Amino acid sequence: MRWFLRTADGSPVVLLTVIGLCSVLACNRADGKALRVGYFHGGRTALLMRAYERHEFKKRGLRVEFFSRDLRRQDYRLVPPSIRDFNKGGTEIIGKVRGTELIAALLEGKFDLAMVGESSFVAAIHDGKPIVAIAELGHDVKGHSGHVFLMRKGLRAKQPRDYLGKVLVSRRAGAGDSISLKEYLEQAGVDLQAAVLQLPALPRSLAEKSALPKNKVLIADQVLEDEMKAGIANGVIDGGYFHLMSVPGMIGAFDIIRPLHEWSNPELSQALLVCRKSALAEDRERLIAFLEVYIRRIRYEHGLDYRERTKPGGKGLQMAANIFGLNYPQYDIPPTVDSALLRETARLLRKHGVIDSQDFPLRDFIDNSLILQAMENAGLGGKAAPPRPAF
Repeated sequence: MRWFLRTADGSPVVLLTVIGLCSVLACNRADGKALRVGYFHGGRTALLMRAYERHEFKKRGLRVEFFSRDLRRQDYRLVPPSIRDFNKGGTEIIGKVRGTELIAALLEGKFDLAMVGESSFVAAIHDGKPIVAIAELGHDVKGHSGHVFLMRKGLRAKQPRDYLGKVLVSRRAGAGDSISLKEYLEQAGVDLQAAVLQLPALPRSLAEKSALPKNKVLIADQVLEDEMKAGIANGVIDGGYFHLMSVPGMIGAFDIIRPLHEWSNPELSQALLVCRKSALAEDRERLIAFLEVYIRRIRYEHGLDYRERTKPGGKGLQMAANIFGLNYPQYDIPPTVDSALLRETARLLRKHGVIDSQDFPLRDFIDNSLILQAMENAGLGGKAAPPRPAF
């Protein structure tokens, strides 16, 4: 059935299908409220930010608002639909919110969706929180990961004793960064039980550092970006687990010892799109419409050439990089949630004492049916996934 709107003389001016009209109406609540998304600014989420900037949700008939929080602030603010305007706040400051905090805000009703890291998600469902992962976002890729272990130039990293007395750091995040650092050290031969001293905070000066034990590997986790920048500048930090985006600015003073993919499955480092379990029934149509936009954006970016994908830009604008053969997180079609990867994350979280059990019903917290329906809506249902470019 089709509807024609006509001018006074009977000429048709607009053609609408009932199906198309219903689709647009289904995407928006009767109360007119937008779909609110909790966002952290990084390579694992930036593709959705690019879709937001280009008003691709609006074109689908879907009102969407992204919210994020600046470093050391408690209030969430509306993210402007412009990556460059967002970045003006300072890329070391803006969009710095942990997945655990986004999940808490989601359950408080502040958001309808949240983008969180794998470790924050697993820790939350271990505690029985009523959330569900409905899509995989960006992830590190095999052979071209986006995380590295660095040491300050001139320091050895050949034997376990080379790490003694050194201050090693991981960034403010969920538990994943801390665990990856410890996995690196364990594979390097460091006895995590006997040789590691967990610091309550990063030393503020070389004088503070000099007072620390010389017979222990000194680890400071959850270091905020501004503290990390200061520790690199004043010589307190000797090495640690860093994101690729930090590497170009550090490579003059630090050496890449090993990329993540040489000691771990890099695809464990991923972000997930999560919602409250109740939303699966209450807001299903809007969630599927959101995922359809997401899938179409992935397909569009996969179709771009190497030059376009690696064209330099501000944080969130560049889609891929080739920095010493390493790459930013990438996105797959279909972006379904992989329970095997999350099960391995749970094993590592338990191994390092973040959770006390890995025996919980993981599949009860994953629902890939919305992605599969969105794939159908995007005309990709049943088709083989197009190859994902390396860079």
